[in-house]
Amino acid sequence: MPAQEYSYMTKNRLMIYTLIALSILVGISAISWWPTSVIIAAIAVALAIALDFAIGKVIKAKAPINTLSAAVFGLIVALSYSLGVPNSKVNDVLALKPPDAYYYVILITVIGMVVLKKAQTLMGRKYVNPAAAAKLLILFPFLNTVLLAKDHFTSSFGGFGIPSLATAINYGSSTSFAGYVQSCMANSITNSPQEVFYTMFIQKIHGWTGGVSSLAVLLVGVGFFAVCKDYIKWRITATYLGITVLASVLMFAVYGGDLGLRLMFELFIGSSIFLAFFMATDPATTPLTYMGQIIFGVGLAVITVLVQTYMNFFGGSILALVIMNLLSPLLDRVGQRKPTRDNVPVKLPKPKQQTMNTTFCIRCGKCLVSCPNNLNPISLKEAFDRNDAEKLSKLHLDYCSGCGYCNYVCPSRINLKLPKISRTFYGFHIRRKQQ
Repeated sequence: MPAQEYSYMTKNRLMIYTLIALSILVGISAISWWPTSVIIAAIAVALAIALDFAIGKVIKAKAPINTLSAAVFGLIVALSYSLGVPNSKVNDVLALKPPDAYYYVILITVIGMVVLKKAQTLMGRKYVNPAAAAKLLILFPFLNTVLLAKDHFTSSFGGFGIPSLATAINYGSSTSFAGYVQSCMANSITNSPQEVFYTMFIQKIHGWTGGVSSLAVLLVGVGFFAVCKDYIKWRITATYLGITVLASVLMFAVYGGDLGLRLMFELFIGSSIFLAFFMATDPATTPLTYMGQIIFGVGLAVITVLVQTYMNFFGGSILALVIMNLLSPLLDRVGQRKPTRDNVPVKLPKPKQQTMNTTFCIRCGKCLVSCPNNLNPISLKEAFDRNDAEKLSKLHLDYCSGCGYCNYVCPSRINLKLPKISRTFYGFHIRRKQQ
């Protein structure tokens, strides 16, 4: 097929940019966990690609081979896995160092790839983030030792337990909250504000490998968003971080203590900062509309802070993410623009001559915001394929001007531009039914 002019962004290009961003974070994680974090990433990626190839060969058209997506999934699994301080008692909680850590990563990858990623593809929509849901499923048997971290509140950490977030958290002695942060996540046991800031913002030695350095995540994440700004749901990240700050201030108002310490923990704990940029923005499991994305970010932040404060689950953002993922179908209905016959001026991304390579819809929502008639092109396409005249009527097919903007911006290259004869036929049917 000859090359045609489309938006510069394709699904594969988006996956490549994501892969590059995540690979940089794997490299940075090696500073704290060489070579374990690199080996875990290699295992997860190789296994995900192998499973994707095998399943694709069997199911074919229903779940085609998608090597880049599988590689991204593998890196997400690896970077959302916790590694512990070498020779520390924290390793007694779970397999936080090799070789046991490798087995858990293998289990999470298999469950996530087979049961969640591919099975959800067959369902026509991904309802939960596969990596997040798989990790929760695998770790659920350890609810009272890992997810709720019962061991954190015993004498395992230098003879003291971790002060609850549902109280005033402060600096001070080794039994303070700052003392816990340093004993658990830092090489230095000095718990001055400067040392704690270095640990939380620059380098940790316990926690999610993707969150080993909050500074690295911010730099890589912002750069990634800048390159893919039209196709990344950055509103979720911005809202999540903003509401997390507000919720932390509210907790400070209720319990007192040190506001800076609480903010650092809520914002820069590895699970929170990495998830905000690279899991919460997963297009397939998040809302299409801008308003839906903002509500998603608000809910994600509020649930995260509540879970971490009152359930003592310090990786609460992953549970919050799955909960909000399940609400995405409802949030898709929020913020839909009002269809109009008048063409609204639309700014399109830069063009590029490309051949068409159609893939499944990734739910980026770009076609919605690029339609000059404020229509929902992907829903119109799905209703048209089902010959659902009633649905087409509700979606105002007869308002479609046939401009082709939706085709131009779609990274999956789905043919969203319905034939003129079909638009005329259904438009006549719709008007006749309304009369």
